[in-house]
Amino acid sequence: MPHFHLSLQHGDDLILKRMKRRHLRADAILFCEQVRKLRPEVTFGADIIAGFPTESDEHFENSIKLVEECGLTWLHIFPYSKRDGTPAARMPQIDGRIIKSRAELLRSLGKKVRSKHLNEQIGRKHKVLMESSVLGRTEQFAEVLFASPKQEGSIVDATISDASNSQLMVY
Repeated sequence: MPHFHLSLQHGDDLILKRMKRRHLRADAILFCEQVRKLRPEVTFGADIIAGFPTESDEHFENSIKLVEECGLTWLHIFPYSKRDGTPAARMPQIDGRIIKSRAELLRSLGKKVRSKHLNEQIGRKHKVLMESSVLGRTEQFAEVLFASPKQEGSIVDATISDASNSQLMVY
C-alpha cells in the first residue's frame, strides 16, 4: 500500500538526539524523497511530539518545516508529558502552556495538509477497502464515506465525489 506511518517524533536533530532516536531530519527527508520517486502516489503519516524538554522556538520550527519537507499528510501530534524515572524527566521542562500551544499549532497544520490532500482527491478514482458497509479507506489511508452500502471487507472502485476536512465522500 502506498502509505507509510513514520515514527519521526521531532524535526530537530538535537532534540532527536536527546530523545535517543537513531535518525536525523535529513534521513527522514531523504527517505520520503526516495519512496516518492518509486511511488509518486504515496502518502506519509508521522508521530510528532511537541514540547519535549529543552525544545526552543527554533527546534519547534524545525518540526513545522519537516511536515512540508517530508510531504506529510497524516499527523499524529502528542504533547510531551513528563514520565517520572525517564531521562527526559531530569531535563529542563517546557511550560505546559507552551507545550499545549505548540501541539495545537501542529494539529492545525495537520488539518491543513490533510484537507489539501483530501480536496485533491475529488474526481479521482480509488480502490477502497470497505471497513463497514458505508465506510472504507483508500490505499493512501483516507477515510471514504459511501452514500450506499457496500460489502464489508470488499475492495471497491470508487470515484470521489466530495471531501470534508476529515474524509472523502462517494455519492
